[in-house]
Amino acid sequence: MLSFYFLSLITLLFKSNVVVFAGRPGIYERHPDPQGQFPRLGACPDDHACIFPADVSQFLPGAHFDLRVELHAYDKNTKSPAPDFYKDFKTTVRKENGPWIDVNEFFDIQENPTLEYWNFTWADSAEVFYADALGNGKKPIDVNVSSRVWRKLKFDEPGTYDVSVQYSSTEAYTVRYTVIEPRKPKRKAKNAILFIADGCNIGMITAARAIARKHTSGKFVDDGLLTFEDFDNLGHIITHSIDGLVTDSCNSASAYATGHKTSVGALNVYADSSPSFLDDPKVEDITEIIRRRQPGKAIGIVTTASVQDATPAAFYSHTRTRAIPDHITDQIANGVPDWVNAVEPDVLLGGGAKHFKGEKSLNGTDYYTLLQDKHNYQVVMDKQHLNEYNGQDKLLGIFRQDNMDVWLERNVYVNNTVGNEAAPDLSGTDALGSNQPGLDDMTLKALEVLKKRGGDDGFFLMSEAASVDKMVHYLDFPRAYADLIEMDMTIKKTIEWLKKNGEYEDTLILFTADHSHSFDVFGTVDQELLTSQAPSQENMRYSVGVYEHSGWPGFVNQDQYGFPDNWDPRFALAGGTGSGPDHFESWKLSADKPRMPTVQNDNKIVGSNKDDQAGSYGHGLKWNGNIPVNQIVDVHSMADVAIYSNGPGSDLFKKTIENWDLFFKMTEALDLQYPNEEDTVSDKNSINHKQQK
Repeated sequence: MLSFYFLSLITLLFKSNVVVFAGRPGIYERHPDPQGQFPRLGACPDDHACIFPADVSQFLPGAHFDLRVELHAYDKNTKSPAPDFYKDFKTTVRKENGPWIDVNEFFDIQENPTLEYWNFTWADSAEVFYADALGNGKKPIDVNVSSRVWRKLKFDEPGTYDVSVQYSSTEAYTVRYTVIEPRKPKRKAKNAILFIADGCNIGMITAARAIARKHTSGKFVDDGLLTFEDFDNLGHIITHSIDGLVTDSCNSASAYATGHKTSVGALNVYADSSPSFLDDPKVEDITEIIRRRQPGKAIGIVTTASVQDATPAAFYSHTRTRAIPDHITDQIANGVPDWVNAVEPDVLLGGGAKHFKGEKSLNGTDYYTLLQDKHNYQVVMDKQHLNEYNGQDKLLGIFRQDNMDVWLERNVYVNNTVGNEAAPDLSGTDALGSNQPGLDDMTLKALEVLKKRGGDDGFFLMSEAASVDKMVHYLDFPRAYADLIEMDMTIKKTIEWLKKNGEYEDTLILFTADHSHSFDVFGTVDQELLTSQAPSQENMRYSVGVYEHSGWPGFVNQDQYGFPDNWDPRFALAGGTGSGPDHFESWKLSADKPRMPTVQNDNKIVGSNKDDQAGSYGHGLKWNGNIPVNQIVDVHSMADVAIYSNGPGSDLFKKTIENWDLFFKMTEALDLQYPNEEDTVSDKNSINHKQQK
């Protein structure tokens, strides 16, 4: 009877999380990712503990990171309240299986960080997440969180490091990190250019080639292949996120920029469970490392999206969500607290004006004025002034209130931009497509300024064709083709510029995508036959030519510029995605505006849009959706993406790699992996006096 009493008491103590004392650090055990769709929190395999950075993270020696430990108290019986918060837990660190050292002593931190408390709800299954729609009355699990975070830490020496949190006399969770042995490049790249065609898969590349290049007897004998297809090396990149098969642009670009995987929507942080979007544990990105280790090197960021959008923001910002563009804009100038200095790119070009001033900027700040007066930027707002700029000051070019218009609206259907009232000065006048620079204009101007500013130290440039992805989302394939062809023409002009300016042999050039779509072409379509057979769904399908009847599309390129002269031929490419919403499809070009294939009803259920020109206004082929009915657009896929590489260091990219490894290979090629004097400056939050033990 006495033993039963003690057993009951111990059980009660554990259930209420009133921990009498913390036990020993846990033995390291690697946990495979669990099956299922709704984890409590990404990369948290332990029943109660989370440590960020997550298990198997890798670091450069001297690279900064934040360390967060969370303890989750919950009861899966949703009729019961959540147990009390964990209040007694200990975090320890060791190197190479050496002695465990308290985290504060290990990193020479004088005061233990404040213990934070919050709570969140965990929908642990689709039945719970969609409970309202399913009408099943299921409730999420209440979770009480206790947490500490240590800011701006670093490991100075290569090796293996374990971090463990002990939260009861018998329970602990341990993660293992690797600080890599830095590598010198075979031949250092003075410059690096990372071209990203957002969302571009092999199917899209194949389609663009079929449109943009002449062919005879099925061979591309006149124009050759696309420019980047002639690069020295070709590899594949695995794109999974930290907590799922399918990534978005935030965490995929973050993996490229930092060497760390994260979660959907997160930029250069590990997504914790706190309610704040700005306190998640950060990891240092490549541009921040350049600023510390090669401070003379110039940095440029170019995009056809808003400069606060996922991919460009991954090269200068830190936040749990991309949905706060006002804060992301602020980080251009001010960075984030308790961290390294703001990147302040030497060149930043794209859209996103509405968050630089006015009611949608942070606290109404005029960032145009701030960046001009306090940070020595020159500001341009249209194609003419961009092309005229010939200085060597930092350059900020913002050309539209939101994302920039796509190539077809900037060059062919310019009238579609009349009345958009999207001028970047927020005057209410139009940002005509013809007044917006192209990706080639922005990239070449960036190169010009970066060469002046970087000099012998070189430059790093990220240039993004953002709307390949954005147009595939809306099943607007002709506009996606055009933006990918624009990217290829930009790469062609970049190579010409590099050769002319004596930089080609010293420049690593990479072309890739951040993630994939399930897009592919399966033949051609005779649009006249398709239209004539409406409304018969069966007869319309005879317009699609497959196998020996796939033939060739009717795009014509007479001026040799690279783009077709006609964008709506009788015989067009028949393509589609395997992951989309209900819609009608006729493969017509939506000439009067970018495509909107779906609509939502009052209950947020997505259906086909009968006003969609590309779907023959409801008279095209009916395409049944296969994704959740609240998803208004096509979704990403898990497929690997190609990476084409050229120049010094390009041999590092010629096989299958994971997305996080792109960072390490870029830093090797640029000789950024070794710490320098900046990494050894005394800093109580950075310098580690115990790591030599």
